[in-house]
Amino acid sequence: MKIRNVTFFVLLMAFGGCKTQPDAKAVRKEVLNIHDKLMVDGEKVIKNKMTLDALLASDAIKSLPDSAVKKQTISNLIKKLNKADENMMDWMHFFKDDFKGKNEQEDLAYFKSQMIKIRDVEDGYIKVTKSSDSLLKIYNITDAKDVIHSTHKH
Repeated sequence: MKIRNVTFFVLLMAFGGCKTQPDAKAVRKEVLNIHDKLMVDGEKVIKNKMTLDALLASDAIKSLPDSAVKKQTISNLIKKLNKADENMMDWMHFFKDDFKGKNEQEDLAYFKSQMIKIRDVEDGYIKVTKSSDSLLKIYNITDAKDVIHSTHKH
């Protein structure tokens, strides 16, 4: 969260803290930096999805009280993880790293719009990662391998 606050502060200074507007190259660079961070975060999203898939398929979940409700909760979270990953893939598919408008203002407008979109993807990753981490913590699971060895009952 500190990195996000620092990034916000840098953007605030770049966009609002001075009289001159940032150039398209600076905004493009920041968008790409966020993308690079999200690629790492995406690995965590996929790992959590795989771990929840394993939990859902395990015998451990079947033996718990209210297992149907718990299975539905896990299934819903898996869908959210998939959606967050799809949102990232969609953004990457449509992002034009080599965008060239007719002038600097068009370039700047494009990269600012991409900043908003990549921030939405980032927010989705943050929310779904927190939710899935919390659920996995409840079941005392840190990895899909833990599901196999899990004897923890609720």
